[in-house]
Amino acid sequence: MIAAKVGDFRNKLSSYLKKVRQGMEITITDRDTPIGRVVPIFPLSSPPDPLRLIEPEKGYAGLATFSFSRAVGKVSAVDELLAERRRR
Repeated sequence: MIAAKVGDFRNKLSSYLKKVRQGMEITITDRDTPIGRVVPIFPLSSPPDPLRLIEPEKGYAGLATFSFSRAVGKVSAVDELLAERRRR
């Protein structure tokens, strides 16, 4: 991992980004205090897998027989979500 001061990082951005493409991490510092990190988005040896569906371990057949309780009266989903947020 490389540490770079803000001004140095700004002035040599292209060279630092080249190092990131090669797999290195760069920590950006301001007066010797780390304030950020630039990292590659994925390891060079393994590009990201395309999105794929994974079957649940326990199965989902039981969801068809699951019963939900009905709301009584007029209920606003937005009001319920806001009330839940206020309780936190």
